[in-house]
Amino acid sequence: MRKSIESLIKRDFQKAVLEISYAFSPDYDPNLYRNVLKGAIAVKTPFTIVQVGANDGKYNDPIYDFVRDNQGRTQIALIEPQKELIPYLQENYSFHSYADIYNGAIGLEKGSFELYRIKQEHWGAVNAGYGDDWPDYRVPTGVTTSDQQQLAKWVSENIQSNRHPNEIIEQYGVEMVRPSSILKKSEMDSVCLLQVDTEGMDDEVVYSFFKEHIYPSIINIESKLLSGPEQKTVKKTLSDNGYQVYDYTTSETLGIRKYAQK
Repeated sequence: MRKSIESLIKRDFQKAVLEISYAFSPDYDPNLYRNVLKGAIAVKTPFTIVQVGANDGKYNDPIYDFVRDNQGRTQIALIEPQKELIPYLQENYSFHSYADIYNGAIGLEKGSFELYRIKQEHWGAVNAGYGDDWPDYRVPTGVTTSDQQQLAKWVSENIQSNRHPNEIIEQYGVEMVRPSSILKKSEMDSVCLLQVDTEGMDDEVVYSFFKEHIYPSIINIESKLLSGPEQKTVKKTLSDNGYQVYDYTTSETLGIRKYAQK
């Protein structure tokens, strides 16, 4: 009986979220994500969230205000690969009683994952044209990626220096952590929302969850750094696994799982 009730609750939640997405705009609408979250939490508590690529959790963060406004109704796991950002993440989430913070990268393989970042001594030379009111670490740490060429291009366009871009970049390793391990440690039975911003690895994060048979009700990814074929593949993968897909801004893709999906 308990299992059937839980299945009914899950079905009704997914149905409500899908209907909310239809009620707003299925086309380009930068407010769609915010409206879906507002509607979703109205029918599901606790609202479980996994955020991959959390950075400091606050500045230029798409869900910080939502979580802060609903701190008593949310449970969140925040994953950030840059250990230097963990103290900021802890400080910015000190208000939340059910926020678990992990230093690592999502993946299914054991061992270390290699990333590229801007060396700290060059943070002051960043002139990106945005984030002027952010802390000095936020812009340079926000472009950390697994793609060295991508970062080198960003450095050449946004840092004024006589040095070659590759001299401004450093490589470092971070431990991989499985999605199922995060859920177990955070005592989550399921995920209402998966929020991903990993500078070009967003699709791989989604695939890692699916390979462990974890299907969040809502998935939001930054898709602008994915290639054309990668964008098509991740959208098809979402669709094949029962998600309604929206490119609701020029840089983000939202997937909402259909309540009728088996």
